[in-house]
Amino acid sequence: MKRVLVVGDFISGSGLTQVIYNVFKHFPISGYQIEAVAYGKDPTDFTDKQCAKLGWKLYRVVPVTNKPIIHWKWWRNFFKVHHYDIVYFNYSSSWNYLPLVYARKYGHSGKIVCHSHNSYYSHVFSNPIMMKALNVLNNHGKTVFNKNADVKIATSIQAGKWMFGDNANNVHVVTNGMDLAKFAFSKEQRFIIRHKLDLSEDDQLIGFVGVLQERKNPLFALDVFHEYHKKYPNSKFVMLGKGPLKQELHKKISLYKLDQCVIQKDFVPDIYYWYSAMDALLFTSKYEGFGLVALEAQISKLPVFASNTNITKIFATDYIFKMNDLNAKHWSDRLDRTLSIGIYDRRGIDPALREFSIDRQAKTIQRLIN
Repeated sequence: MKRVLVVGDFISGSGLTQVIYNVFKHFPISGYQIEAVAYGKDPTDFTDKQCAKLGWKLYRVVPVTNKPIIHWKWWRNFFKVHHYDIVYFNYSSSWNYLPLVYARKYGHSGKIVCHSHNSYYSHVFSNPIMMKALNVLNNHGKTVFNKNADVKIATSIQAGKWMFGDNANNVHVVTNGMDLAKFAFSKEQRFIIRHKLDLSEDDQLIGFVGVLQERKNPLFALDVFHEYHKKYPNSKFVMLGKGPLKQELHKKISLYKLDQCVIQKDFVPDIYYWYSAMDALLFTSKYEGFGLVALEAQISKLPVFASNTNITKIFATDYIFKMNDLNAKHWSDRLDRTLSIGIYDRRGIDPALREFSIDRQAKTIQRLIN
């Protein structure tokens, strides 16, 4: 039996965390003993319970953005006493490279795997001096990751270059997988959720799913809904996610006088049902390593309006529309034209999405790390 350490943020509602669960819960229990280290801070105990349910021992290290010295000392001490056959790092950028160095130096690890999940930083500084320092660290980290990783995996070509450098060799692009059946449209769940929200079938429910941070562009999504709501005052906007822009969103919601029209939830464990309840999804991200949410929504045949900065691969069906600017009125008009066509059959799964099956991704990764 192989001992595997999986490193990730392990935050409820995080797309990266969901990818980790999707992949590693498909590994045969008889062949792998999995433990995990969380470098994120989860205000709920949902991820802890999920790991316990899967039989994974979960350790939490203080976030590097809070106390970097303590963070790095913890990793050094951890690898001095914990040894694994495989250490699997899931990161969004390369600047925090010391845990990988310690895994190589102290961990006696059989194999180190690095998986890139993004094509830019998850968080940025407004201070230009801090950003310059971060860029220097990140560029050095690319060299460290490229040199020390035995297996290099990325969700896209762009994510691979971002993590390992433009000239890195042997980077395996493995697109994120999903449980297709779980995300398929459910008429029953649509009725249940909309009933709880006191929505009639004629009321349009527009959605946004993602962390409330700059790269996800939630403030622009609210601008789009504001424009749409001017014409359709019975419409509602549901925002599923938490993050540093939450207070700024509250101010803008009040400014637009949309307090009774915007529904905010930090986290829902059954996100796959919420896509069935929505009538459209705004995917306004400025950049993504992959764009899992947009694909999840397409499984339920939910119309998705996505910024053109997203990778081509997520535009997989006729249910997603590429928007070529960040003009809220243009987005609102396109939303209006699409939804005015009327209700169409959302049953079944588009055959074009079969390639994104989680079984395929899990098998591919299992083959690569062995």
